[in-house]
Amino acid sequence: MKTLINTLTLILCACTIHAQTDCQPYIPITKGSKWELTNYSKKGKKTGRAAYELIDKVTNGDQITFTMNIIAYDKKDKEIFNNTSTATCEEGHFKFDMSYKMDGSTMEAYEDMDLAIDASDFEIPTFDQAVGTSLEDGKMTIEIGQVGIKMKVSITDRKIEAKEEVTTPAGTFNCMVLTHKIKTKLVINIKGSAKEWYAKDIGLVKTESYNKKGKLTGSSVLTKLDLK
Repeated sequence: MKTLINTLTLILCACTIHAQTDCQPYIPITKGSKWELTNYSKKGKKTGRAAYELIDKVTNGDQITFTMNIIAYDKKDKEIFNNTSTATCEEGHFKFDMSYKMDGSTMEAYEDMDLAIDASDFEIPTFDQAVGTSLEDGKMTIEIGQVGIKMKVSITDRKIEAKEEVTTPAGTFNCMVLTHKIKTKLVINIKGSAKEWYAKDIGLVKTESYNKKGKLTGSSVLTKLDLK
C-alpha cells in the first residue's frame, strides 16, 4: 500500500509540473529578477527608460501569477510613474495585464497625476505557433484624475510576423515577432502600428513604433538583464 501511495504521489506531482510548464512565460521567472528597456526617438536619441522587477510569484493549482513593479523615467532620468502589473500562466496560456505595455514617454505629460488604469489581458502565444497566426485584440483605458479625461488605447490586427534572432546590449535572444495596429483616443484619434520581439523566459527584447504612414516614430531595446 505504501508503495502504491508513493507511486500515485509521484504521478500527481509530475502532472502538476507538466501543467505548469505547458505555459511558456514571456517574463523572467525568478523573483527578484530585474530588467530594463531603454526608449529611443526615431533618430536614435534616448528618450527615457523603464525599469522592471519581478516582485512576486504565486502558484495556485495550475495557475502561476507574476507581479512586476515598473518604474518609468524620462530622458533626464527623472521618475515619471511607478506602477504594478501582473502576468499569468494558466492552461497553456500566458497573458499580461496590458498596463505592462504603458509607454513612459507618452505618460510623461501626466507625471505627478493620479492615474486609474483599466486594462484587458494581452496574450502572448506559445513559441511553436506558426508565422501568420492571428491573435486576440487588447484594450486599455487610463483615467487621469486631476484633469478628468480618459485615454483609450485599442490594439487590433495582431499576428505572428516572424521568428528571428535579436542582439541587444543585454545579450542575444531567439525571438517571436508580433505586429499590431494601435489607436489612441485622447481628444483626437491617433493611429499607428508596432512591431515587438519577445523571447521566452525574458519577455520584450525590442519594440518599434510607426505612425499611420508606416514611418518609424520610436523604439525600445532591452539594455539590462539581471536574472536571479
